[in-house]
Amino acid sequence: MRDRVEQLDGLRGIFSILVIAHHHNAFKESVFYNNFFVINSSLFVDFFFVLSGFVIAMNYVNRISNARDCGTFLKKRFIRLFPLLFYTEVIFIIASLIGENSPMKNVGELGLRYYAYTAFDTLTFMGSAPVFGSWVSNNYPAWSISSEMISYAVFGLVILLLPKIKYLSFAVIALLSGLFIISKGEYLLAYDYGFVRGLLCFSLGIFTNLLLSKRTFSLSAFEIPFLIFLIAAMYLVHHWDLNLWKLVFPFIFAIGIIIFASSKGVVTQVLKSEPFQYLGKISYSIYLNHAIVLILVNVVLFRALKSPVNEGMIAISLVTSISLTILYSHFTYEFIEKRAGKLLKKILE
Repeated sequence: MRDRVEQLDGLRGIFSILVIAHHHNAFKESVFYNNFFVINSSLFVDFFFVLSGFVIAMNYVNRISNARDCGTFLKKRFIRLFPLLFYTEVIFIIASLIGENSPMKNVGELGLRYYAYTAFDTLTFMGSAPVFGSWVSNNYPAWSISSEMISYAVFGLVILLLPKIKYLSFAVIALLSGLFIISKGEYLLAYDYGFVRGLLCFSLGIFTNLLLSKRTFSLSAFEIPFLIFLIAAMYLVHHWDLNLWKLVFPFIFAIGIIIFASSKGVVTQVLKSEPFQYLGKISYSIYLNHAIVLILVNVVLFRALKSPVNEGMIAISLVTSISLTILYSHFTYEFIEKRAGKLLKKILE
């Protein structure tokens, strides 16, 4: 196996755009939101978790043999995640404080203390756990970054402390996570126990890598059938309101990773093209930037400019939000993810 699989990067880029569409939900009756596909596009966050488990296992499952290796691994993951997380949190707090003093605000005054508490929750990577309370993050998608970091920590500790039974340990973690979700009666856990959802998906990604490291497949013929099956599954859980049945999606995404990692078909070739590769490269920035862009675009269009609320203007809002998020993410990728990341690495080393 290679260190990365380009077509999976392309999928990650596309799914990050679909998450923007899901969060473009200020007008819930709009055809651009009120459909089974967009409403359930929040499930693509689970693809990110499964893919993360797959990629991390592919690169590190045999490279952590002592405490120093584990520390190095966690430090690298911290350096990768923290600069952009910190930057977007600060930007959100500044924008929120400015908004509180604006005549266009639509929420009660929350104040600096609230923003400080929620920022602390986010920046300690506890935004998906109830350790400091079940705060909704200032930058509300940031809960999943907490889940990622917790999954990294669990991964590193299992590989370090239980090397001979690591796969059994990950199987137990996945099983217990699934049972916990069932006991809660809600699959889409986020700000309270989102880390459990993340651990389930991450563990499945680890087993996906294990399978692909043992066997080679040729699955090009399954690309389009898989995509049809995925969309059909999204329709079924929406149409019949099958909340807990959403537990099947991490498994569906794991199957998708197996198919696309083992494919040379037309969809794979499209995903490996330059535009989709670029979206995949900046997908972390897209994910953490899109919420603030959505808010600002809607404030400008529908409050400052007093545009009519109709399907045409909602479409303009969505397209503008996606376009500006991609443009903005180009700069945060270059200046925050890369340059600030290098600076943090130099400081920590």
